[in-house]
Amino acid sequence: MICNYFGFTKKPFSRDVTAEEMFRWKEFEDLKQRLAYFLKEGGMFLLSGSIGSGKTSAIKYFAHSINPNTHSVLYFNTMFESKKDFFRSMISACGMTPSFYISDCRGMLKKYFLEMQYVKKITSVVIFDEAQNIPGFLLEEIRLLGNFDFDSSSPVLFIIAGHRLLQQRIALHENEALRQRFTLKFLLQGMTLEETCGYIRHRLGRAGSTGSIFADAVLGRIHEESAGIPRLVNNICNALLLAAVVSEKKVVDEFLFEQTRDEWK
Repeated sequence: MICNYFGFTKKPFSRDVTAEEMFRWKEFEDLKQRLAYFLKEGGMFLLSGSIGSGKTSAIKYFAHSINPNTHSVLYFNTMFESKKDFFRSMISACGMTPSFYISDCRGMLKKYFLEMQYVKKITSVVIFDEAQNIPGFLLEEIRLLGNFDFDSSSPVLFIIAGHRLLQQRIALHENEALRQRFTLKFLLQGMTLEETCGYIRHRLGRAGSTGSIFADAVLGRIHEESAGIPRLVNNICNALLLAAVVSEKKVVDEFLFEQTRDEWK
């Protein structure tokens, strides 16, 4: 309905965005540079941020940009309920059959990472997204997997990403050993007003829009309501576009903004 009314070629504020279509604001570019540095230095990377701040999108962009001839990506965003579930998922993702014994599974994974690095010359990059949901005993298993007998090189790199609760959990005394393993940490926050406006125009342009659908004053209001968090910007813009269709308006003004405000609260 929205696409037909405004003449879009696709939904402008859909969550399904390719890496090439992503809007890259300053904080996003800062994160990209740190992740590129991390690929060379190795170790563990802690990525945290507000809910909807674009962590998963940034990770997907990063994973898409990695050279498959030098690095292999293993991505997980599920909730592991037990050590057996954790190791079965990881070993299966590596194309192996897991052992019944957890200690054997740990050894299998370490051997796999070493063979990938020193035989195939490919470094494994393991990404745990939504990691605020990972139990503490599994955070310790992740630390043990990255604990090799030498520190001069990293056969496997770990990226642990989640919202601010993850940052709080890592700060607990019980996770001191894991916290010391992080070589880099990054907190992804919201966009500035200028970046929010650029983001909205970018997404509209990618959908085939050539006109100004949101009044300038409304762009400022969207930023205030969303604090520059991409997911919230998407939700607000979708609600406003639908309201414009229902009201038969081609431009979203402040009056329509106020009328629609309860729809994203």
